[in-house]
Amino acid sequence: MTPEDWAKVEKALSNPFNYVNLKIDGYNVMIGHALEKPLKYCLAVYIDCEFKMEWALSDCDIRRRFFRRRTKSLLTAKEKKALKRERKDFQEKIKKESTIEWYEPCWSSFKSLKSHLIKNNKSIEFVEAY
Repeated sequence: MTPEDWAKVEKALSNPFNYVNLKIDGYNVMIGHALEKPLKYCLAVYIDCEFKMEWALSDCDIRRRFFRRRTKSLLTAKEKKALKRERKDFQEKIKKESTIEWYEPCWSSFKSLKSHLIKNNKSIEFVEAY
């Protein structure tokens, strides 16, 4: 896609009632707005106009290409501070064991979505914006 096409996509997605259709490596991808929390919208990605929970739960091609990876530590600030006094390999082991990871089709910013799509896909074509 050209920078002008990306500008069209960003302009269309600046309005919460618009959505954009893209053709990405053979997938028909629709990007639109979804309500994440009360009064907070996110950019939602739909593959062939649908979302299946199995894509988020199992490691698959669609999840790697289009979904946002999120992580969260289960350690409190006090536990993290106490952990700094331990050996480096022990710290890394505990941090890895106490971190949860999940994937979601919602993106908080257009810039991060665009970067992820460019990095993980070969062919991106602009189809239309509504």
